Amino acid sequence: MKLSKFLLGTTIGLAAGLAALYFKRDTRALAPAVKANTKLFDDFSAVDLGEFTDHLTVAAADPSALVLAQQQEDYVSEGTLTTPPFDLPLFKNLVASWNALTPAGTAVEVEARVGVDGYWSEWHSWGRWSTNAPSSSVVDDNDDPRASVDTDTLTVKAGSASQAQLRVHLYSNDSQQTPVLKLVAASVKPLQRDLMVDHHDVQVDRVIPAPAYSQEIRDPKLAPGICSPTTISMAVNRQNADILPEEAALRNLDVAYGGFGNWSFSTAMAGSLGYKAYTAYTDLDGLRKQIALGLPVGVSVQYSNHQDQADYPYVENATGDTAGHLLLVTGFTKLDGVDYVAVNDSYADSDEDAKRLYKLDQFSEAWHSRVAYMIGENYAGYERLMQPNRVNVKLIANEAHDAFQINLNEQVIAITPEMIVKKDSYDASTTTVAYTLDDGGQTETTAQQHFAYAKTDDEGRILLDVNALKQAHPEASTVTVYVIRLAAPTLVGTISLGTQNA
Repeated sequence: MKLSKFLLGTTIGLAAGLAALYFKRDTRALAPAVKANTKLFDDFSAVDLGEFTDHLTVAAADPSALVLAQQQEDYVSEGTLTTPPFDLPLFKNLVASWNALTPAGTAVEVEARVGVDGYWSEWHSWGRWSTNAPSSSVVDDNDDPRASVDTDTLTVKAGSASQAQLRVHLYSNDSQQTPVLKLVAASVKPLQRDLMVDHHDVQVDRVIPAPAYSQEIRDPKLAPGICSPTTISMAVNRQNADILPEEAALRNLDVAYGGFGNWSFSTAMAGSLGYKAYTAYTDLDGLRKQIALGLPVGVSVQYSNHQDQADYPYVENATGDTAGHLLLVTGFTKLDGVDYVAVNDSYADSDEDAKRLYKLDQFSEAWHSRVAYMIGENYAGYERLMQPNRVNVKLIANEAHDAFQINLNEQVIAITPEMIVKKDSYDASTTTVAYTLDDGGQTETTAQQHFAYAKTDDEGRILLDVNALKQAHPEASTVTVYVIRLAAPTLVGTISLGTQNA
């Protein structure tokens, strides 16, 4: 392969680029740099298209991105990027990431294979993914003696791997639409480097003022399982987005997994909003570097606030017990000589209570996964994507002004009770109907407003008693309603608390 013609992107190691000195027979020499455990392919402008792609080309508006090739005026239905093989430190676990735009009718699929003892594994898929259709990780993985994928993580079955290769498929069933691939990445948990060790090579005393959201006060049918999309919401809203946790969740559902905690899907969702985002195994210095850049980091933790139990690491001041949870690290600081990690923990009972300080040593034990969501700034030129896809609708009241029909371009959209209630599993009909009032309170982001959740009737109308709301909120003049749907634009309408519907 003509490796020089493939722009390999960025390598990120725990000490990449730093050379250590060692002595042998009184001769000083430079030791090789520590091998990077995360590989990013994030600029495709120098790719040899004939060597590494099939039916793909660089995007005309962004030469660093890949899109489907065209025949005449139509996009082809499928194209593939295959990266060169790349070396990694010895590992047993690998997580893949991608950033892609997926208009309606399009999707992407990322695969990886790993080199184990001189032999390649089979290709293993992270499933077809799109923000405009229900997405699913793989249910029945390849029968492979060397490796397997469970939801978001590839595991080497026997021995260890030292190489990997990535492959990305772009799909479209609409000849006028194409996915746009901005990034594909792989990160591994190195076997010969203990990420739990805190070298403290990076010094930072900073807390980033990211908005804090409690998942516990969101839509009750979603609230127990949306720590990951809530964490993503806080991270991107810290910059310039304004997404609701429920909107993030219903862009992030893994149908096969039956929930919202797929690590790869979560950072892909952030990428779909125009942010450079990927999942990585890292250490405390890796977090400190991000905080120093002004970028909060999502991390996967387990903890308990009961010191006398042995199931999970004890964290003083934590909100309860959790076997698996995502929270947002917003900083590092020291109080009375004790090191603390500042977090926004969505497990709290309120937004105000979500900002917390956890002792560094206790946090480190709780974060034994060493999995982190690295969410960077907007890609240049992609700023328009930072807001969720929302469409304005009319809400037409009945005579009593307590039931409202949704009208989109003269078409009635019905939201039935079955679509908004909690079921055994989420599906394409899953919907949240949330509303908030303009009662004079000012918030930094929409998600920090007080939300309530409406019911619907058998005719698919939203049930809101305008007179009761006016009595309870005399300072308010308008209700804003958000109809949040799975893999579809959010419908937004307003209701006047006067006599006329706005």
